[in-house]
Amino acid sequence: MISTISDICSSSKNSLLTTATRLLSAPPRTQSSKSKPNLNLGLLNIEDACFDVGASASTTAVNDDHEYIAPTLPRDSRAPCPGLNTLANHGYIPRSGRQIEFIPLVCAIMQVYNISLPLALLLSVPGFLIYAQWEMCWVSEFESSLRIPSLPSISYTLTLSSLSSFGPGLKIAHRASLVHPNYPSQCPDKVMVEEVLELKSKTETESGRVGGELSLEDLARLRVSRERESDLESKKCRLDKVHEQVALGESALTWLLFAQKASISELSSSLSSSSSPPSIPLSYFTQWFGEERIPDGWTRPANTIGLLDARKMAGVVQQEINRQR
Repeated sequence: MISTISDICSSSKNSLLTTATRLLSAPPRTQSSKSKPNLNLGLLNIEDACFDVGASASTTAVNDDHEYIAPTLPRDSRAPCPGLNTLANHGYIPRSGRQIEFIPLVCAIMQVYNISLPLALLLSVPGFLIYAQWEMCWVSEFESSLRIPSLPSISYTLTLSSLSSFGPGLKIAHRASLVHPNYPSQCPDKVMVEEVLELKSKTETESGRVGGELSLEDLARLRVSRERESDLESKKCRLDKVHEQVALGESALTWLLFAQKASISELSSSLSSSSSPPSIPLSYFTQWFGEERIPDGWTRPANTIGLLDARKMAGVVQQEINRQR
């Protein structure tokens, strides 16, 4: 075996290609949902590895590998998080929602949503530490095609549905979600999505302004409405600090990703003035939260969303929520 490999390695490039074609009888590797980036990487190489993910910066250039496909198989696994489910539905992470590896997930978050490495790590590490599991595989797909026995391979992977479990402490799922019920759920509640549209329509009727967009005030009003429905207004039933921050982060990232401004500085300046207030197109909200897909016509933020940007925006959302209460 060793001498055969040595002979192949010493042959010319053309001979190697011919030998490989004859032995493997397999087509060249292409970038598909089954392809996996090299995982033998340190954190410093994650940004370089992200270029292998092939994520599109907009929906106008999505290739066949990243076409939207809703989960239909019984084994398809989804989380109470539209951001992760969207990545799975477009094939940036395994479409099954299972056996998700850490580095490909971080890369997909960074590339699709233009999120910085520190923020992508903050969004990914807790889920892996709490929910990921060790798995052992004895024969890889490539080795089995060669009939070569392999040593056991150990992987540390995440299943999306595990994130839906409720509980105290560091469990991520929480009550008063924007479009998920107060029990473990893997898909958005269509009734709750419709309630967003009804709430928006009611607000427009009362204020006299019409438009298919959600303002920051609308988003805060929706959050307060969910808290009231979940009986969270009394101090005894309030979300704990961890879940309160998770809920705030959900609203803050939604705003930073989809509000019609290019940067956090523009968002902040618009919020402090009465002219040209930023807003989220209602179609973006319903497609991302309701269908868990990249909204039609959406392009990722022009500037990378950093950890401080998200923290600052969460504070702005909190102020607006306090004003609505």
